[in-house]
Amino acid sequence: MFAASPDASPLARCGRAVVVLLAAALVACWGHLTVVAITRHLFGVFSWKWWLRDQLLFSSVGYPLVFAAISILPIVVHVCWPRRFTLARFAAFEFALIALAMLLLVQRISPWALLVVAIAVAAELHRRVRGRDATITTWSRRIAAVGVTASVVVTSGTLLSRALAERSALRSLPDPASSAPNVLLLILDTVRASSTGLYAGPADNTPHLDARARTGVVFENAYSTASWTLPSHASIFTGQYASHTGADWRAPLGTTYPTLAEVLRDRGYATGGFVANTVAAWYRTGLARGFLHYEDTKRSPTEALLATTFTQTNSIVDAYIAWISGAWWRTAVRSIWPISLAPHGNYVWHDQISADDVADGFLAWQRTLDQRPFFAFLNLFDAHEPYLPPERYRAMYPAPAPNVARYLGGIRYMDDVIDRLLNELDQRGVLRNTIVVVTSDHGESFGEHKLFGHGNGLYREQIRVPLLILNGPGLVAGTRVAAPVSLRDLGATILSLTGTDDGHPLGGASLLPVRSQADSACIRRSPVIAEVSRGINVTRRSFAGRADQKSVVNDTVQVIESSLETLAIFDLRRDSLQTNDVAVHPALAAAGRALVRDAFRDVGIAWDSSGRPTRCRSTGGG
Repeated sequence: MFAASPDASPLARCGRAVVVLLAAALVACWGHLTVVAITRHLFGVFSWKWWLRDQLLFSSVGYPLVFAAISILPIVVHVCWPRRFTLARFAAFEFALIALAMLLLVQRISPWALLVVAIAVAAELHRRVRGRDATITTWSRRIAAVGVTASVVVTSGTLLSRALAERSALRSLPDPASSAPNVLLLILDTVRASSTGLYAGPADNTPHLDARARTGVVFENAYSTASWTLPSHASIFTGQYASHTGADWRAPLGTTYPTLAEVLRDRGYATGGFVANTVAAWYRTGLARGFLHYEDTKRSPTEALLATTFTQTNSIVDAYIAWISGAWWRTAVRSIWPISLAPHGNYVWHDQISADDVADGFLAWQRTLDQRPFFAFLNLFDAHEPYLPPERYRAMYPAPAPNVARYLGGIRYMDDVIDRLLNELDQRGVLRNTIVVVTSDHGESFGEHKLFGHGNGLYREQIRVPLLILNGPGLVAGTRVAAPVSLRDLGATILSLTGTDDGHPLGGASLLPVRSQADSACIRRSPVIAEVSRGINVTRRSFAGRADQKSVVNDTVQVIESSLETLAIFDLRRDSLQTNDVAVHPALAAAGRALVRDAFRDVGIAWDSSGRPTRCRSTGGG
C-alpha cells in the first residue's frame, strides 16, 4: 500500500499522503503544546491561551481535522498527478503547515512574515527529501504511530487519574455536620442590576427570580469589587479586595488566602464548580482551588476544531462568530476576507457553553453525591459578549441596539434555566435544604460614559450587581436591603448561613442577620471598594489602557479616582445615572479624596510609586 513509486495505485498514493498528513498534524500538536509548556513552566508566563487541562485531547483531534481540511486539494493533486506533485512536495507542504502552526504562537511578528519563514523552511526540507519517497513513508508511519499512541496514553491516563483523584478526595472528606445545608452559588456573568426586571430594569426579563425573591432577601445596592471576572470572583471566594487577591490581567489567584470552597470542603462538603466563562474563570485562573470537581470546557467537535493556532486567527474566529450569531453561511464566509492570520485578541476562543449545559452538568454531578451536602458554584455566561442566548431569546425585548436586545434576552434565558434547575432540585427533595445565592461578578456598559463592555471603568453600570439570597436561616421573606454592600462579604455571609463561620479564615464580614427592613441599616459590612488595573486588552490610547482606577461607594456618593490623579464624584441620591460630576467643586473634591484615602487606609490598600493599588498590611478576617 505504501510503495514509493508514483506508479502505485491511486488508493496507495492517497493512503501514504494521509499518513504523512497525520504525522505532520501530530508533530504540530505536540510542538505547539511543548512551546506553551516551556513558556509556562520554564519562564513562568501566565497566559490566557492554550492551558486547558484537556488541551492535548482537543489539539490531538483538532490538528488532524484542520490539516485534513487544508490538505484536501493537495492530496487530490498528488493522487492524480504524482509525477508533478510528488510525495516529497506534499511532505514539504505539510511541513510548512507544521512550521506556521508553531510560529503563529509568536504574536509580536507579522503573521505574513511567519508564513514566509514557514515556506522557506519547507523549501529546504523538500531539497533534502526529494526523491526519497520510501524514507518519507517510513518515517511518517513511525511518527504517526508514536504520536497517536502518546496522545491516547497521555490523554486517557490524565482523565483516569483525575477521576480517581476526585473519587478518592470525596471518600476522604470528613463527616459534615448533621444539619449542614447545601449551598448553590449562581453567578450570572456580566449582569448589571439595572438591566434586570428584579431591579426595575427596562424589561421584565427575570420573572422567575422576581417571584422567588418574595421568599428571600434582595440587596438593592450590591457592588462587585472589580469590573471584570477574575478579580471579582477571587474576592467572592476569599473575602479579600481585588488588589489583595493578586488575581489580575497577568496573574491567577494565588494561594495566599484560603477560598470558600476550601473552607467548606474541609467541613465535609462536596465541592463542584461549573463554569461557562472559558476566558476568565477556567481552571488555570486559580478559581478552581478547593473544588473537588471542576467543569470549565465543553467537550465537543467544535472545541477540538478551535484548538489549533490556525483556527484562532482573526479570519476564522470572525467567521465562526458570524455563523453562531445566526448569519447565513455567505456572511460567515465573507467574514474570512480579507484573510488575516493574526491571532484573535488576547484569548483563545472556545465553543460556547450555554446555561443549559452548565445546569445539566451540575444536576448530573449532584445526583452522584448521595446524602452528602454540597457547595456548587455555577457561572452562567449567556449575557456576556457576544450576547448569544438561544435564538428565541435574541429579539424577545425591543432595544435601541441589537447587542442590548440580545443582552436582555440572555438574562431572560438564564432566568428560565435557573427556574428549571431549582424546580428539578425541588423534585429531588434537595431544594428545601439548599441555600441559594444569585449574584453577578460585574456589569456591562452600553455607551454610558462613552464606554462599552467591562473591565475598563468603575461606574455603577459596571459594578452594581444583583444579589439575592434564598432559603437561609433567619431570613425574613421579602426583605429588601437598601444599604450598599460589597461582594467581598459574600463568602463570610455564606459561611454564616451554613453555621460554619466560627473561626473561619475568610476576609469580609457576614451581612447577616437580616430579619427585618430595619436591621438592614445596622448590619456590619465592609467598605464598598472596587478596583480595576490598566487593561492588557485595550488600546493604550484609551483611559483604561493608561490608568488604574479605584472607587468607594457609601450611602450617598461614589468617588472614582485614578493613578493619573483624575477624580469623579457623583451624588447617588440625586444622580443615580452619574451624569453630573461634582468633583469640579474644590471643597467636594477635597472631601472625595479624603473619603477614598480613609477607606483605603482602613482596609490596608495604598498606592505605590507607580500608581498601582497594593496591599500594605493584612486585613485579617474583617
